[in-house]
Amino acid sequence: MDQDKKDQPTPPELPDKTEANAEVETGKTEPTVTLEPMGKTITLQDTIDAILKSPGQLIFELREGRSNIVAKHLTIISVVAMLVFGFVLGLFSGGEQLWAAPLKLLAGMTISVLITLPSLYVFSCLSGIEMTPQKAGGMLLAGVALLSLVLLAMCPVSWIFTQSTNSVGAMGFFTLLFWIVAISFGLSRIYLFAKISGLIRQQYLLVWVTIFIVVTLQMSTSLRPLIGPAEGTFLPTEKRFFLEHWAMVLGE
Repeated sequence: MDQDKKDQPTPPELPDKTEANAEVETGKTEPTVTLEPMGKTITLQDTIDAILKSPGQLIFELREGRSNIVAKHLTIISVVAMLVFGFVLGLFSGGEQLWAAPLKLLAGMTISVLITLPSLYVFSCLSGIEMTPQKAGGMLLAGVALLSLVLLAMCPVSWIFTQSTNSVGAMGFFTLLFWIVAISFGLSRIYLFAKISGLIRQQYLLVWVTIFIVVTLQMSTSLRPLIGPAEGTFLPTEKRFFLEHWAMVLGE
């Protein structure tokens, strides 16, 4: 019996929980995302919670689960949030901007999504992801929904500026700042989706990110004015590059 015990291999020591927690806290290990279904039923609030708290559930449903109902909820969230943020921007000048700014903001985002969706599919495939047009649409919609929720959260702050300043340049600067923050969150969700889906060559995805940012900024110029009084027509008659336009607005 004693000889048998000596011949048995010694089991490996269990890792120290304190060291494991320290590795997570110091960034040595990446946080894991659990891919799991949302539940038996999916409500609008469930989708919002998944966007903000459990991206793994959102990604699972869009890739392998009930993508139709989740996509419907993501669309509703994006539309409502964009309209509300646009209305707050319209409060800066009032009048017809109260309805024109929300419609322009929603139209600009919708057109940007439609324009950049084909390139997202192509560059995702070049990045090594097993991608379909439907999955690409879900990935982009998830990013836009998070972007829209961040803008919605910025509405109270934006409202303060609409009521406390008459400077178009100042209002434009803070709106551009809010947009940069929101689009950063939205693009990070798209990157997470791509990474879980098997991203290999991320440089192709970075090319698409650049395209998406430029398109959204150009749409803000093509559908101007989003901030300030209307220029007599719903859409501008003069073509202008977004860098030129923002330089003029920030200089006012």
